Amino acid sequence: MTKDRKITYAISISVFALLLTLSLIPYGESRLFAALLLVPITAIALVFIKKRSIFSYNKQQVFFLLAVMGVLSVVLYYLTILPFGFGRRSQGFTFGLIGKTVLPTAVIVVATELIRSVLLAQKSKVADVFAYLICVLGEVLLVSGFGKIERFNKFMDVVGLSLFPALIANLTYHYLSRRYGAKPNIVYRLITTLYAPLIPIVSLIPDSLLAFAKLILPILIYWFIDLLYEKKPLYATKRKSKWGYLGWGVFALLLVSIVALTSNQFGVGMLVIGSESMTGEYNKGDAVLYEEYDDQTLKEGDVVVFRKGNSRIIHRVVEIERINGQNRYYTKGDANEDKDSGYITQESIIGVASVKIPYLGYPTIWLRDLF
Repeated sequence: MTKDRKITYAISISVFALLLTLSLIPYGESRLFAALLLVPITAIALVFIKKRSIFSYNKQQVFFLLAVMGVLSVVLYYLTILPFGFGRRSQGFTFGLIGKTVLPTAVIVVATELIRSVLLAQKSKVADVFAYLICVLGEVLLVSGFGKIERFNKFMDVVGLSLFPALIANLTYHYLSRRYGAKPNIVYRLITTLYAPLIPIVSLIPDSLLAFAKLILPILIYWFIDLLYEKKPLYATKRKSKWGYLGWGVFALLLVSIVALTSNQFGVGMLVIGSESMTGEYNKGDAVLYEEYDDQTLKEGDVVVFRKGNSRIIHRVVEIERINGQNRYYTKGDANEDKDSGYITQESIIGVASVKIPYLGYPTIWLRDLF
């Protein structure tokens, strides 16, 4: 192994370990620490790792095109205010915000993209993988990090709303960096990340739709750049590529749909049966779609989803009492001998079960058991 390759791997492992560690600690000061530590590491990488220049007639055009796409992405985000409404950030703009959020965010974006371009230039599969993982961790760190995960539902939220969009987006960023260098990625990512802390108004678009946009936009960018500047010698290659785009689109749509259902974004939610208390009509591993509860009239025999502590439970209503103008609902699992302890009220009810999809929830149960 050459000296240059050893330096490359040492820096790759160091940056990966740094970002992984910081992404696991509670979200807050982790971005600032990451920015402070990435500056010297990036400088070392630029000085001591041999770089290869990327020659492309279209580098300048792609740079300006990505800048325009970044601005259009921000404009489209704020156009969603029309159907969804808007709110204000809890923290207004201050000069302290620049040092605590804006500058660390810019440093992480620029540093990870420079490290990506240096590692990709080595033409090493190991360096390619490290470059990809480093940039995915950097993006997750900017959005949320893993440190705020307290229970399985939070884990699924971070995976669906942060990790998967970062995984998909960085496939496009890898493609762009390999062919056109780091600058197009840097300008696009700076525009689409720095507007958030600088502009106090936010759209109330559901998180699931925003995650869907973060999945789709990089695919569209890849398709557009490839269409403009990458010539395909054979029609068959074009046809295959088109099916590839379709596959990514279907995957993204399916993923965000699952996230939307689990977070009950559209009045319909999904719950996975994780125990055997309802065995018979609803078995362990089944996924149940439920209609959001909005003061509908409930009767004995209805199967409801309700919150108890930090858990969501799906059991059948077996008795209803009205005391002092308030309904008390007593529930029971079909496979349980006794009723659930106590009662629930309307405030605890999340939804009413409607459709069962057998076996769909088993992957979720496997993940839950793993963690």
